[in-house]
Amino acid sequence: MRTGQTQRHLHGPEEVDYAPDELVVVCLMRDALPYVRSFVEHYFSLGAKHLVFLDNGSRDGTVEVLRAHENVTILHTDVSFKEYQKYLKRYLIHRFGKRDRWVLYVDQDELFDYPYSDVVSLGSFLHYLTENSYTAVVAQMLDMFPEEPVSRAANVEDEPLKERHRFYDVSDIAAQDYHAFQRSRNVVANQEIEVHKGGILKTVFGRHAFLTKHPLVFLDEEIESMYPGAHWVGGARVADISCPLFHYKFIGDVHERTMRAVEEDSYANDSAKYRKFLKTLEQNPELSVKRETARELRHVNDLVENQFLVVSGDYLIWVDAEEKNGGPRRLAEAFSKASARARTQASEADNFQRQAERLDASLGEEHRRVELLEKENRSLKKRNRSLESQMRKIQGSRIWRLLDKFGRIRARIQARKG
Repeated sequence: MRTGQTQRHLHGPEEVDYAPDELVVVCLMRDALPYVRSFVEHYFSLGAKHLVFLDNGSRDGTVEVLRAHENVTILHTDVSFKEYQKYLKRYLIHRFGKRDRWVLYVDQDELFDYPYSDVVSLGSFLHYLTENSYTAVVAQMLDMFPEEPVSRAANVEDEPLKERHRFYDVSDIAAQDYHAFQRSRNVVANQEIEVHKGGILKTVFGRHAFLTKHPLVFLDEEIESMYPGAHWVGGARVADISCPLFHYKFIGDVHERTMRAVEEDSYANDSAKYRKFLKTLEQNPELSVKRETARELRHVNDLVENQFLVVSGDYLIWVDAEEKNGGPRRLAEAFSKASARARTQASEADNFQRQAERLDASLGEEHRRVELLEKENRSLKKRNRSLESQMRKIQGSRIWRLLDKFGRIRARIQARKG
């Protein structure tokens, strides 16, 4: 398939020139209206220079909304997503990514970030990768979800993803050695980087999906994008850190979108994963993704602290050095805030423990008081029953005497009359 001949240009520049420390983001999309606002705002705030979208038959007004944004290119294709998705994505990467430049491929429901992005700019981050001759970065997908049941999620055109979908769950993620899946001649700089599988989709839907991707690549003569599959690359020197790829699957009318995916059969393997999703949704109309093991995401650096992400010592030294040379914020300040937050959380935990102990003591005292009251109540009931019995006896004997007396008086009266 010659993809370049199956697409037409709709909006924006057809060529994008950018520097080594700049980034172009490319995305294959369809009916992405609920994602557009958050997607565009996130990547431009991250520091991306240009966004490129290849529309694959949207019918919800996605293209019209994207036209209103600057630094955006929109293409259109009618090629089958089910048959050619890997080739369409590869086309975008090599059509708009330049030689010896970084390009980021993400899906419409994915927001990429990197550790300490509040400390170091995107340009500095890319410079670190280039200085160390890395040509790919591992990203771990992390499904984000709302607090309320997914069946009650609002179906809005520009849903605020980060604000509403604040929760994640890593309790059911299995980590495996990166090299166990190595079929692509990749060299990994940090042996702590692993391949993730499972997650909340396994917990809720029973889907054992791979969560590891390589979305950020440097286009040199060795790199093979989307090889051997859409989540992988070949011939890469993989960086010594891992990044999050926030995944927003549970937005809008989840049931309606899942049912449409099954009916249209737009995905590989006869849309098997969506059939499984649909079955679970129909069996659980009030399905809630949020479990007791869920956590609320406050910052990307939380994922470093809880070891979901891997960060090397070299990277931390680089970030610190870059900050001291004029970066947005001191790394020491970031660590200080993290430590302060940890101390605060520890203090809150201690306070909670003390309150729990006091509550337990109070509940124990209340329990004893209740037992005494119940014992007194039983005693009073027993005394009442005894008094009632005695009263009946007293009343019975008194009535008998009255009747006897009344009988004698009546007999005397009748004797007088006679």
